[in-house]
This record gives sequence, C-alpha cells and structure tokens, in this order.
Amino acid sequence: MLRRLLPQTMAGQLVGLLFCGLLAAHLIALLATASSGGNGTLHRMSRRYVMENVTSAYRLALVQRDAASGNAMLAALDTATSRHRIGPRSAVADSLLDEEERSLQAALQRELRLPADAVHVSLAPGTRADQDPGLAIALRLPAGWFNSAQRPLANTQWWWKPLRFSIPVSTLPVLVIGIVFVRRIVRPIKALSQGAERVSRGEYEPLALSGPREAREVTASFNLMQERLTRYLEDHKRMLASISHDLRSMVTSLRLRAELVDDDEVRAGMQRTLRDMAAMIEETLRFSRDDAYDEPTIGIDVGAMAGEIAADQAAQGRDVALVGAAASDAASASTASASASAASDAASATGLPALPCRCRPLAIRRALTNLVDNAVRYGRRARIGVSRTQIDGGRDAIRITIDDDGPGIPAARLDDVFKPFYRLDTARHPELGGVGLGLAIARSCIDAHGGNVTLSNRPTGGLRATILLPA
Repeated sequence: MLRRLLPQTMAGQLVGLLFCGLLAAHLIALLATASSGGNGTLHRMSRRYVMENVTSAYRLALVQRDAASGNAMLAALDTATSRHRIGPRSAVADSLLDEEERSLQAALQRELRLPADAVHVSLAPGTRADQDPGLAIALRLPAGWFNSAQRPLANTQWWWKPLRFSIPVSTLPVLVIGIVFVRRIVRPIKALSQGAERVSRGEYEPLALSGPREAREVTASFNLMQERLTRYLEDHKRMLASISHDLRSMVTSLRLRAELVDDDEVRAGMQRTLRDMAAMIEETLRFSRDDAYDEPTIGIDVGAMAGEIAADQAAQGRDVALVGAAASDAASASTASASASAASDAASATGLPALPCRCRPLAIRRALTNLVDNAVRYGRRARIGVSRTQIDGGRDAIRITIDDDGPGIPAARLDDVFKPFYRLDTARHPELGGVGLGLAIARSCIDAHGGNVTLSNRPTGGLRATILLPA
C-alpha cells in the first residue's frame, strides 16, 4: 500500500525527498523551540519579546513632554498584536494575580525599578480556541499611566503560528526552485530512455548532450554505442552479401554439373538435394541478414495489417480469419469453413478501433505471416485477434493472438521451437517439412521492435501465439 503511494518517477522521488527534508527541518526546529517554551500560558520566546517591547515603549513615554505628543509617537509603534498609549489612569484593574501575572509583574519591577503598586498586569485567555491570550499592562508615569495591550503567543499554539511564516517564505520557494532543477536533471535521462526504445526498433539517432556532467557522459556513451552498433551491422550485411553471392554461385555450378549425369535416378536425387540446399541457404541468409534494419520506421494501423493478412491468406484457400479483439477460445473453437469471401467479410466486420504503432511494416508483416503459416500448416486453421492492453509499468501495448486447432506442443518445448533449425515435426505432423526458421525469424522481428512473442497451449486444444508490441 505504501509503495503505491510513493511517486514512481525519478523527478517525483527527488522532489518528495526535498520536501521531506524541509519538513523534517521544520519539525526539528519546532521541537527545539517547544523544549524551551516553558510551562506557563505564554511561550518563553513570546514572553521575552513582550518584555522588551513594553520596557522600550515605556522608556520612550517617560521622555515625552505631554500625553498628546507621547501618544502620537507611540501610535507609530502599533502593530497587529501590540498597542501602547498614555492615559490619566490605569487601564488594568487592581486584582488578585495568578502565578504567571505575578511573575510578569516582578520582572517588570526589576527591569524598570518600579514599586509593586506602579505595575498592574492582567492576562486573559482568548475568547476562541485559536485566539492568543490578551495581555494588559499598566505602568505608572510621573503624570499619568502607560497602558499597553498585547496578544502574545501562547504555549498551546506555538507549533502552527511559526508555520504561517516559515512555509511560504522558505519551503515553497525551495520546492519551486528544486522542481525546476530536478526537471533539468531528469530531462536527459528521459531522452536516453526514449532513445533506447528507438534503438530497439532499429532507429539510430544520436542524442543531444545536455544536463549535468554525469548525464552528458552517459549520453555520449550511448551515442558511441549506437555508432559502433551501426558500423557492426553494416559490416555484417556486407559480409553476408558476399557469402550469399558465393554460395549461390556454387549451388548454380553444382546444378549444371548434375545435368551432365547420365543416370536419371542419380541425377534426380542430386537435383532434389540441391533444391533443398538452395532453400536452406536462402532461409538461413534471410534470417542472418535481418534486412528489416534497412526498412524505415513509420506509423501504421496494426489491426488493418492483420485484416489484410487474413484476407490474403483466405484468398489462397486457407482457413484464416480475423476475429476482432484478442481471440477468445470460444470464438476459435467454433467450426466454420473459410472461403475467401467469408474471411474477407470477417475481417471487415470486426470494426476494430485504430491501433497505431510505430514499426517497420514489412518486418511485422513477415513475423505475422510466419506465425499464421505455422498455425495453418500444423493446426489446419488460424484465428487472428488484435486488441489494446497494458504491460509492466502501465505502458500501452498491442496484443496479437493467433490460434490454431493443432495437437499443441509439450510444455517443456514451447520455447525450444523458436530456436533456429529446431523442428518438432515428429511430435505434430511428420509429413510436413521446413528448415525450422519460420518461428525464429518471427521472434527476431518482434524482438527488434522491443516486443515479445510466446506460445501456449489452449485449454480447449490447439496452440496460441501471443505477440506484445509497444504502442
């Protein structure tokens, strides 16, 4: 529960740490102040301020020629919590004093060297729970009385009164400045994250060096990695192009030599072997070349692409259809013939919402086609479902499922079939061939887009391929 309440972003955590530090500093300061607050009604710091205020104003009143000029001068000293005036009589009635009033009276007598009957003190609690107490002090002058009315800070309200000043003056400006600098620190890290996601899709673009020195160093290392990776891929493609040319030349030469063999049976066997060899070489080179990196990344509608694939497959007489949202077991378990027109109608009738995705369209089409071919070859039919979902961290993703009605795959071998040249034909359909690269190519294309593909056995029978692509 507590973990969900904490901010998930680095910026949020840094601002939260700064706020907690400021809050802790205020609490420590308030606790330190409280420890010296005293046990009376008035807070010790407020009491000291009252004493200094009254004695200073009284000494000024003593040197005035008359009450009018004295009051004019004292009026200039008025504040929201204190008021001093000179009058003909005491504004405080002489009454029985409590302990704190006697303490104030004694302190004023000592400070001003006045007799007890020249100092009158009255401390009254506030009329509301949130109001400070009222303190009235009357001091005798040579001609008249000095009357002071004050609102000192009470012990019961010491903790929140200072906050009215300290929070607006210190905490809020520090947080505003902190947020500005935190955003500057986090911005290059966010750009680095977005750049890494682009690299996963095969887009190589150097990032601008900005932010603190450590962030610039990480960005520079990331740009160097992109440069080396691009150079490696270019060298890899040139090497494979050379190998491809040499192998094709050798196979062509062997085919010509096989034509010169007089024995028909031997010649047919050699030609069959050469055809299989040529097919294996082409598939292997296509898998190793990974030519999807040459394709630009653009935005497409994945749902529309899935509908096109289903319609193309159905036009070839295969039982392939698009079932709209992620295919359900109930929908895929229903029996239906798949003529080209029926599959086309299913693709157009799903009414899929737009599912935009930035990708290399030929690579994604190739992966989906391989998975559909695999489903039709081993499971007689394929049902394609497309929907929007969420993955780790709440990020949007596109979910594509391809269901078949085949015998499934043993759970221990579900991941093995993605390995290059791995074939499970003996466990499914031993009469079907292939070089075992279709699923490996599909996974390679999906991984290159920052997604993943998995296989699972459906409870109602058959196999399900699930693809997750970042939206």
